[in-house]
Amino acid sequence: MQDYLKGERGNIINVETNLTEEEELPVDYLFRTEAELPEWETLALSLCKGKILDVGAGAGCHSLILQQKGFDVKAIDIAPIAVECMNKQGINADLQDYYEETGKYDTILFLMNGIGLALTIDGLTKVFDHAKTLLNPSGQILLESSDIIYMFEEEDGSFLIDINGAYYGEMEYTLSYKTFIGEPFPWLYVDYQLMSDKAQESGFQVEFLYQGEDFNYLARLF
Repeated sequence: MQDYLKGERGNIINVETNLTEEEELPVDYLFRTEAELPEWETLALSLCKGKILDVGAGAGCHSLILQQKGFDVKAIDIAPIAVECMNKQGINADLQDYYEETGKYDTILFLMNGIGLALTIDGLTKVFDHAKTLLNPSGQILLESSDIIYMFEEEDGSFLIDINGAYYGEMEYTLSYKTFIGEPFPWLYVDYQLMSDKAQESGFQVEFLYQGEDFNYLARLF
């Protein structure tokens, strides 16, 4: 992010997980304009209302777009460099852990699979319960995730999953950039039905908004 703001273009973040081969994420993707957003992110931003909390905002492209539209947005991230880069772009960003946030909001965003910060299925309850303390009475959550069960599909159409093991969407990531290699960290992908069940247990109603070709989905909790 720092290199991008210094004018470097075309740099790559290498993304490796315990389930997939190494893939490349262009740094430029983190700084997309409104015209460059995929359909589901455009839909999510169009549904935003009131005071907004952008959780795990990264480089802040969603927050910047919303601010330019006149919304009152607070972007939070646990990475100091991310917050520094957002502030350089004029984004209202704080170095803040989601669970330490205490403000009141009308919309909470978990885009680019931001709900993955739950880390585990059990962690979803913690995410949703804390959101209850942050939302105004008519507030909403807009979240994106993916059902990665397709990664376990066999040639005969069946799915090879260890039902006695951890949930199949609990993954481990390792990121590297130039000569830097990050420490492995957990992240969660959750299928729509299980996410919905957990959200309803925490007292939310759930609305399915979008299904993507890559098994990702957008949902609204209210």
